[in-house]
Amino acid sequence: MKKFDFYKSEAAILLEDLNKIAEPSFKEFKTTRYILNFLHENNIPLDKSFATGCFGTIDCGAKRTIALRADIDALPTNPERTKFKHLCGHHSHTSMLLLALKYLVQHQDQLKVNIRYIFQPAEELGSGALFMLKEGCLEGCSEVYGVHVDPHQHLGDILLKPGEFMAGAVMFDIKFSGNSTHAAYPHTGDDVLVAATDYVNLCQKIITRFKNPIKKAVLSFAQISGGQAFNILAEELSMQGTYRYFDAEVKELIEQKMRAIGDAIKLIYGVDVAISTVEGTVPLHNHPELTAKLTEIFSGSEVHVNTELDPMMGGEDFSFYLEECPGVFVKLGVAGESGHPPLHNKDFFVPVEAVLLGTMFWVELVMNHLIKEEM
Repeated sequence: MKKFDFYKSEAAILLEDLNKIAEPSFKEFKTTRYILNFLHENNIPLDKSFATGCFGTIDCGAKRTIALRADIDALPTNPERTKFKHLCGHHSHTSMLLLALKYLVQHQDQLKVNIRYIFQPAEELGSGALFMLKEGCLEGCSEVYGVHVDPHQHLGDILLKPGEFMAGAVMFDIKFSGNSTHAAYPHTGDDVLVAATDYVNLCQKIITRFKNPIKKAVLSFAQISGGQAFNILAEELSMQGTYRYFDAEVKELIEQKMRAIGDAIKLIYGVDVAISTVEGTVPLHNHPELTAKLTEIFSGSEVHVNTELDPMMGGEDFSFYLEECPGVFVKLGVAGESGHPPLHNKDFFVPVEAVLLGTMFWVELVMNHLIKEEM
């Protein structure tokens, strides 16, 4: 397989430049302009661009078009959300695809399949894919592929798993409200904090006692806020969290039990329990046959293909693309021998060698004859 070391200095510049202008979801204005400039300078055709995000097609006159997607948003590094950095590696995904497109457009005469590239905003919100789909980014495409770096796997590892790969995600917000009172006389008011802690404990039993233990799910409470003094029982308290699932029946069970437990808490403590949810991503299922083809392409090469993976409970809005047409979501290892900071950690980074690996992955996927065969 072709090595792309000749892009090493350019890959390093792309990583540095994109991290310097890292921006939040749906505000990737500078990032989009940077991408558009690169596309223009390298004669890569553009179909549509937006305030944030764009897509285009390298058309070689083939019957089939396959889509390649990279996400472009970053994450906040301070509580005020005024500083941002690519703590999830999206700048590396953008760099990989830009360099691959540069190479492929220069070798367009060798292509046997058209390429639709997608630079997608707002993956971290879980809604960027829906925006791009509404704008027609997959029109005419027969397959779609996505890549994400993985700090838990060694640099040179390619993770390919057919079927269930990443979970569906729902976010929730719960507000407990009652009559505040002096902390020394709890019987004269409502203790929303005790009610809320009992609610959390009971909800954990949804996973351990109501759900079929064979089916995968997780329910996590991540934030809690309320109260104003050490000697006042709070009038209101709020909690936020998320649950993850693969099976629609499990999702329905979690929702039903959370509301039933809320009704029980209201009855016992006399507090009001208001539950609101926000739908995140749907479960991500990789196409088995296409995953097998990719495994065949990369097995026996200098990279290591890992197919023995457990499904991941993280969410990914690439799942919405897979509802429209078959495809595969791939993880690329970035860890060195001494380990690597995790995703979303303030010290997370992507080595330039990983960008070169990702560039190779995209080019081999497009140009290898196994992918060119009709399904």
